[in-house]
Amino acid sequence: MATKSLILALVACVALTGPAMARDWAIVVGIDDYINFEPFDPNRPASGHTDLQGAVNDAKVVAAALRKVGVDLPDNRFLLNQTATLGAFQAAWTEVVTQAAPGDRVFVTYAGHGGQEREASEPVDEKDGLDETLMFADFDPNNARAGRLNDDQLHEMLASVPQLQVVWVMDSCHSGGLERSVSAHAAGLSRSGGIWDIPIDPIPTEAPSGAGDTGAPSLAHVTQVLATASDDRLVQETAFDGQPHGALSWFFAKAIEGEADMNSDGVLTRLEIASFVGDRVFTHMDQNQQPRFLPRGDPSVMLSLQAEAPPPPAPLPPGLPVKVVGAPPPGLENGQCPGCRLVDQGQSLMFERVAEGWAVFNGQGDRVTVINSDARPQIERARFLIDLNDAKVLNLPPVVLTPHQSAARQPIGATVGFDFPPPAADLNFLTLFNLASDGTVQYGLYPPGFREDAPADQGLALRFSVAPPTGEDQLIVIWCRRPPLALHALLAQANGLPVPPVSEIIATTADTACQFGRIGLFTEG
Repeated sequence: MATKSLILALVACVALTGPAMARDWAIVVGIDDYINFEPFDPNRPASGHTDLQGAVNDAKVVAAALRKVGVDLPDNRFLLNQTATLGAFQAAWTEVVTQAAPGDRVFVTYAGHGGQEREASEPVDEKDGLDETLMFADFDPNNARAGRLNDDQLHEMLASVPQLQVVWVMDSCHSGGLERSVSAHAAGLSRSGGIWDIPIDPIPTEAPSGAGDTGAPSLAHVTQVLATASDDRLVQETAFDGQPHGALSWFFAKAIEGEADMNSDGVLTRLEIASFVGDRVFTHMDQNQQPRFLPRGDPSVMLSLQAEAPPPPAPLPPGLPVKVVGAPPPGLENGQCPGCRLVDQGQSLMFERVAEGWAVFNGQGDRVTVINSDARPQIERARFLIDLNDAKVLNLPPVVLTPHQSAARQPIGATVGFDFPPPAADLNFLTLFNLASDGTVQYGLYPPGFREDAPADQGLALRFSVAPPTGEDQLIVIWCRRPPLALHALLAQANGLPVPPVSEIIATTADTACQFGRIGLFTEG
């Protein structure tokens, strides 16, 4: 991404401390159905010029969460599909900034396409010659100045309200790609709207762009989170509860519903939001999406939560959602799916018939392995990874993992490494094992040699050599307050065998506090 003092890839949230009686306002935008784009067709490759599937779902879950905690969000500022024109957004923005008092917080969330445009007029302030844009429902491919806000215009708009604390949540992307190639059948839609040439002459209704944003002083009253560190990382739609979504919107909604309130004090801070959203998005998207918070997390209060308990979640259909392309693999014949349910979209696992057997893909479209036998171990493996995500303890800091290499696939023989800092001073006993692409446990990575080890107070930097089988490995990381002896015994027994259920792993840590995490390593022959 071009270096910017402000926004425009995927920006999400966090506000500065406001006055004790500050009021919270919101504008929520979600666009699947663009006036001038083609409908999405699952039977042809998706491009940046088609409608989306999950942006309206994003807007709905974010709006429900904001309203639940008392944020002012009437229907005229809840803009969906073809009602979410640039003019409607500008009217909503004018309504808020003229009614809000100094110190009030304004949440603006956007889910939809983001694009780029070649700079055709002043200010020419981008090193790569490209301005980032938000594409509203009336974006016009025949006049790419219509129906969009570029980053220069957005900077001017935000700079005009220094009396307000502004929080941006932008679930969109621009022209980037992925470090790993993914299956077109298995991957979610890209929210990239492409790169556009714009006419030199502005249109009468165009917002002013001021002096641009690159090199401009940062705006102290605006906080944000970029979905990825640069424009060359694609933002894909993914699935939650079998429905398409953006990962940032989903976990932002979960955060403000209270899941990010680690110390249960009824308020959310920048640090809590940054830790929760960053960890959940990075893990769920298998390292293909890493939010970047600007400014970085600190104890400043972002939002006060209401005290009432959230309603119980709606029951989900039983079984892991699985998609099959072509003839089904062994174990799934005749429409049978033990421990799972067959779906056309929103899958967590996909099998595709190929010449050498059945290719297996995770929910983000990464190739896990190829099988020629029973598919059920792959179903149990995928279920384990989902359950491990759910096992994360909300009132403990998340596991932080830093790879020494990129997220691209690593060849056999390559040396790879990871930093494993303890998430807290009293969570300093590390257990590390690998879940191989065939669903078996590889134990003994740490502690080494099936022995107990001293606490890793300063963390560890460990290196490994890539060996077959290739595909998707998942390093499972567990930090505990005391050595989890029963866990080590369970893993020693399971070494080389199918992974035990997450419930059994949790049961072995009942005598100490533990936090769970994982990181993928994608390899190729």
